[in-house]
Amino acid sequence: MYRFYLIILCIISLLPAAAVRPSKPVPSLILESANRNENSFSNGEFISVLRGNVVFVYDDIRIRSDEATWLRKKGVVAFRNNVKVVRGRQQLTCNRMNFAKENNTLTATGNFDFYDTTQQTRLKGNDAEYRIASKIFRLKGNPVMIRYDTASSETLTIKSITMSYVDSLKRATGTDSVRIRKGPLFSTCRLAHYFTNTNQAQLRGSPQVWYGIHRLSGDSINLNFSKESLRDASIVGSSHGVYADTAGQHRHDTAFTHIWGDSLYMAVSDSGRLEVIWSVGKASSKSYQSSEPATANTANGKIMMLGFGRDGNVRNLKIWGNARSTYFIEDPSGKGCNEVSGDSVSVTFAKGKAQFVSLAGSTRGIYFPVP
Repeated sequence: MYRFYLIILCIISLLPAAAVRPSKPVPSLILESANRNENSFSNGEFISVLRGNVVFVYDDIRIRSDEATWLRKKGVVAFRNNVKVVRGRQQLTCNRMNFAKENNTLTATGNFDFYDTTQQTRLKGNDAEYRIASKIFRLKGNPVMIRYDTASSETLTIKSITMSYVDSLKRATGTDSVRIRKGPLFSTCRLAHYFTNTNQAQLRGSPQVWYGIHRLSGDSINLNFSKESLRDASIVGSSHGVYADTAGQHRHDTAFTHIWGDSLYMAVSDSGRLEVIWSVGKASSKSYQSSEPATANTANGKIMMLGFGRDGNVRNLKIWGNARSTYFIEDPSGKGCNEVSGDSVSVTFAKGKAQFVSLAGSTRGIYFPVP
């Protein structure tokens, strides 16, 4: 037994000194300046009432205000009027703020405004709590996040009932009644994460996205933004997209295209034009004119691609895997309906109507006139 303890002691003595790391020292709260300093002692507490150009330094944080009350023993400071906090390239302003050294927290009330010049990100709200060590914000009272875009006038805004921001992850989280806007995009959900480093928004809880007059919905939606606008959207679970084409033959007639699938992917051009929608898994679609909902063109298969032209209107539809399509045509002899199937089906549209259809692999088709 003695030899066993001796071996253990030898192993411990051989461990490198770096294995035992001392804890980080607690920063000191330092009063740098104040035009007036009135001190008193009450109930065992040393109280300083400070006025005019009040400046405190705490670690890498500098706090300024017109007035402050400092409870020195408790390490608590109540800042009032023109409060401003600077940390690196980040700046925070508010009407009032309390600093508590015990829990390393800043609590701001009234016109809270945080701006990160590096990320071009602003957080605003009525009230906020800032955890200094972890760099985490928690906002309430009409919180809003604004992401500025120097290359475009289309800023991104996120509003919700409550909001948090984790500076180390560059992640904003909106909870309850979340609304996101950027240019023609508007979305709603119950929970959203937005990452400023990657320009990605993750929408959860009954998310819906409107892009102009088009709409997307599903169990979860991820939005990826470029500097100018939305770049693409990925929808997973109970995916549904609705596209409206107002360039039909009649001025007041709109062509609607619905597309469903286990998942959808929508890509947008650099100019903000809708380029393509992919549907994967139980893919299906239905398109029709608002004046003729009974003559709906339908299609289904395993994979589907809906392509859009430069004018933003539907140009072609392609289906792969047990592809089936029913579409209506008009020719000099009258109206007719085609039912086709094959390994793949491709349909070309013009002014919201099918113009050309091609089939490949195990093809079959039936045509019958429509009265």
